[in-house]
Amino acid sequence: MAENCSKEDCYPEETGCNYEGCEVLKDCPHYKKTSATETVESNEEIDSKYFLRIPWTGNTFGLQDLNFLTSTSKVILIGITGVASAGKTTFLASLYCLLRNGHKIGDYHFSGSLTLNGWENIAWYLSWKQNNNIQFPPHTSGNSGRVPGLLHLSLRNNSGEKKELVFTDAPGEWFDSWTINQNDPNADGANWIHQNADAFFLFSDCEMLAGESLGKARRQIRQVSDRIKMGLGSRPFGLIWSKSDIELDAEIVEQVSSYVTNSEISNYSEFKTSVHEGKDGVFYDNILKSISWILETISKQVNKLPTVDQHRADDMFLSKR
Repeated sequence: MAENCSKEDCYPEETGCNYEGCEVLKDCPHYKKTSATETVESNEEIDSKYFLRIPWTGNTFGLQDLNFLTSTSKVILIGITGVASAGKTTFLASLYCLLRNGHKIGDYHFSGSLTLNGWENIAWYLSWKQNNNIQFPPHTSGNSGRVPGLLHLSLRNNSGEKKELVFTDAPGEWFDSWTINQNDPNADGANWIHQNADAFFLFSDCEMLAGESLGKARRQIRQVSDRIKMGLGSRPFGLIWSKSDIELDAEIVEQVSSYVTNSEISNYSEFKTSVHEGKDGVFYDNILKSISWILETISKQVNKLPTVDQHRADDMFLSKR
C-alpha cells in the first residue's frame, strides 16, 4: 500500500489523487484517514484554493512516476549496470555537475529535469565542502525507497529538438544476484532494466582491477556482460572504465575488452572516465561523449519518413490526392 492509499500505485501525499482526481484527499474513497493525516488534510484544503499540484516531486522517479513522462514524450532509457562500488552513481553525479556548469552533450545542452532533487542529492557529494574537501556519493542501497531509482534529463539543441533521457541508478547487488540466478527475486530490478533499457553502460572498476580484487572484479565484469548480451539486439552497449585516473596493465585491459567483445555486438564502444578531470579534461570529455554516442547511435536507427507524392511542389496541402 502506498502511504495511506489503498491503491498500490497511488502516492497521494506526493502527487495528489491519481484515481478519483480529488483535490482534497479526505474526499477520496481509497484514502484511509488516520490521526496522522488530519494535518495533511487541512493543508490540502488550503492548498486546493491557491495552488495547483504538479504530478511530480523532483525526487528520483519510481516506475509509476515514469508513466507520467512516457505518456507525453519519447524517452531514451539508459541502463547503468555493474557491481557494487564500481562508480555508477559517481558517473551520474559527474555528468550532472558538468551539465550544471554549462557543458554540452554533443549539440545538446541541459534543458531541465523532473528529478532535480534526485540529481542534487547525488551531486552534493561532489561539490566543494569546507577545507576544499569533496566526497563520493554513498552506496546506492537496495532498499532505498521506491526502486529502481530513475533520474531524468531533458536536453535541447539549437534547432529546438529535444531528447528525454532517463538513467537507472540501481544498487550493484541487483546485478550480483542477476549473474548468479536470473530468477532470484533480488534480480527483478536488473531483469527490468535489461528488458526495458534502450542502451547500456557496463562499469569496469579500474581501482578493483588494479588491486588484490583483480580476479573477482574480472569475473564479475564478464558475468554481467554475458547477461547484457543475451537478447541485446542492436541496442548500444558501452564499457565504462571508471576511476581511469588509476592506470591498468595493458594486458588486463585487453583481457576484459576481448571477453566483452568475444561475441558480435552491433553497437559497442569504450570510454575512460573518472571523477578527476584528467589531462586536458579527457575524463570529463569522455563522460559527455559516452552519452553523445548513445544519442547518435539511436538516432541512426530511426526510420526515415517516406517521400510524399505531390502534384504541386509549392503547396503540400493542395498536392493531396
